[in-house]
Amino acid sequence: MQLPTPISRDSQGAAEMGLMLAQSFDTLKLYGKQPEQLESAVAMFRLVLADYPIEKIRTAFAVYFKRYSEFPAPADIVQIIERDGKPPLERAVYIALSKKEGDQRTSSDWAYLREYERYSKTGSY
Repeated sequence: MQLPTPISRDSQGAAEMGLMLAQSFDTLKLYGKQPEQLESAVAMFRLVLADYPIEKIRTAFAVYFKRYSEFPAPADIVQIIERDGKPPLERAVYIALSKKEGDQRTSSDWAYLREYERYSKTGSY
């Protein structure tokens, strides 16, 4: 079975990611960004996402766009990829769940708290 080609060796995938970023730049909320900065953003995304195949990147962008209306950071997309399509961990969600009484937390609440704490301590999922 052939492994997916990382974007660093997939010129067509890299072009597709560039197009997704350009469309994102045109349609999502931006704060203080100028059109000239898109080229730097694309370069940063290529650097950070170099080891991932376009299929995973495409899926992660779709997950992100369903939840957020602001331009993503490369780390947002990496988190979605590394969490197998689940949205990025958020500190605000962690705090809200932490404020719940233990007997009021669901099993998914407990799992989120553990995952957030593990990520905070180790930097991996």
